[in-house]
Amino acid sequence: MSQTRIALVVLFFAALLVPVSPAQAASTVLCTGYTACTKAGYSNAGYSAKQGTSYWAMYTGTNCTNYAAYRLITTNGLPNKRPASGVGNARDWGTAMASVTNSTPAVGAIAWWGRTGNHVAYIEKVVSSTEIWVSESNWSGAFDWRKITKSGSGWPDGFIHFTTPSLVNSSAPAIVGSTRVGTSIKASVGSWSPSPTSYTYQWLADGAPISGATAKTFTPTSSLLGRTLTVLVTAAHGGYPAVGASSAPATVAPGTMTVSARPVLSGTAQVGARLTTTAGTWSRKDATVSYQWFSGETPIKGATGSTYTARSVDIDRPVAVEVTASRAGYSPLTVRNATSAVVPGTLTRRTAPSVSGTPRVGSRLSANPGTWSPAVTADFQWYADGRVIAGATGQTFVPSHRERGATIRVRVTARRPGYTSQSATSADTPALTAGHITVSAPAISGSASVGSVLTITPGTSSPTNASVRYQWLRDGKVLSGATGRTRKVSSNDLGHRLSARVVHKATGYSARTLTTGTTSRIRSAAKVSVTAKAAGKGKVSFTVKVSAKGASPITGTLAVRDANGRSRTVKIVKGRAVFALTRQPAGTQRYVMTFRATSAVASATKNKTVRVR
Repeated sequence: MSQTRIALVVLFFAALLVPVSPAQAASTVLCTGYTACTKAGYSNAGYSAKQGTSYWAMYTGTNCTNYAAYRLITTNGLPNKRPASGVGNARDWGTAMASVTNSTPAVGAIAWWGRTGNHVAYIEKVVSSTEIWVSESNWSGAFDWRKITKSGSGWPDGFIHFTTPSLVNSSAPAIVGSTRVGTSIKASVGSWSPSPTSYTYQWLADGAPISGATAKTFTPTSSLLGRTLTVLVTAAHGGYPAVGASSAPATVAPGTMTVSARPVLSGTAQVGARLTTTAGTWSRKDATVSYQWFSGETPIKGATGSTYTARSVDIDRPVAVEVTASRAGYSPLTVRNATSAVVPGTLTRRTAPSVSGTPRVGSRLSANPGTWSPAVTADFQWYADGRVIAGATGQTFVPSHRERGATIRVRVTARRPGYTSQSATSADTPALTAGHITVSAPAISGSASVGSVLTITPGTSSPTNASVRYQWLRDGKVLSGATGRTRKVSSNDLGHRLSARVVHKATGYSARTLTTGTTSRIRSAAKVSVTAKAAGKGKVSFTVKVSAKGASPITGTLAVRDANGRSRTVKIVKGRAVFALTRQPAGTQRYVMTFRATSAVASATKNKTVRVR
């Protein structure tokens, strides 16, 4: 199809998408233009900043379909994909979405003029079955809000219910106040979008509605003691379905209890000594008494009797006991007593620290802190020939060239809260030997042809500061003076293969030498020139010349495919071949000449067209 015809087709379809103004309704324009509408309190839902973007593949800008698609995506939550292929031109929307189109307006639905116009608008408010408020973006016009009443002509032809927007509860309602018998509490409504116009309340006990409890405030009675309260807040907003949200549950708290004689804690705060508490006397004689011992502020698992023997973990901490009196219907009451700090103990070393790993430069050494009773945390300090190594305070240590030849040891300081710290030193390692350089395989990149530059990639080494030296090789033999990272291929390299030896060196490490793989055989690019002429009926004479940069007069073979598809081989001597082909068909014929590669010259092909008599 020509460009002119394509342009006409585009213009034709573009014309179909130009909406026609809807029939004039009994309507009132509430505002016109983004700025004026915003100042008047009528939102465009952010479309003023997004009108340059196409939604549902609609035209951008002040366009009713693009605005309606934008609102359905951003407000109603639809995806940015047309729900049906016919949802394009405004007049077709109700037909394409006939299954969800009716005569009942609703907030979030689309007002559609398809039989009496070519327009769509977003319904913002439903006052009644005969009055709606819409926002709309008019083709080649402006954004506005209108109030439309069902009188005369102009009422929408239908209402498309793509999906229904709903009130959204972004933070749940909550019960405010202390949930106790006899204490007034109230419901916090939480956060909603859009803002509801009214709320109703229902208080529930263990999930069941409490008869008559429908006010914002509520006072729990004794019958609700120990039961779980929630409040259901139902929000309403004109045109939106009512939505309910529940608060987090809260248990109705019981009454309180008093102590007549406090419990007494006796015993010595020392590891191994028994501590004892009395039960105390409480206002309720039938109260049940329980115990929980603490090391400092931490509950001791399983320590729930009236006696407790202090342990090493309690050193430097007071030991406390909480005595709790409980009875059904009452809040438990707890009394706490504590000792002074428990006397610290002494750490015992069971086995000595040690060093593992290979004693050489660059090889990681690890410290075993030994075993201690009770369990400890350990600090480390590494030494070389008895001297502190600055900064070497981890459990592992990697020797550098500075420690080469030295013996290594580690000093371990054992620590535990409440215990006196102790130190122990490992035995010395053998003297450190030279390190081993690790390196990935080197390689040569570049084209193996005369005049090209080859580059050595030396590989990645550890340590990373290793120096690198190069030596180029030809067929495995050293090329004198060729010690750079790059090499320009010369005619002397023709017919040979190149490689490189790479040497990595670092202080304190043994040198590491690797050799790259070889290049392909070095060849020069061949240049083939052909002259031809008709030498009689069905006969063509050819002169072929082959040359290559850096190569002496070339000797080789030439593969010739004639106009009949037959092939023959011709010798190239000193870069030249002269031959003739007979019994060739008359007319313009194409011949293919291919010089076959030699050890020094790459293959090349030349096509020649000849007019045969």
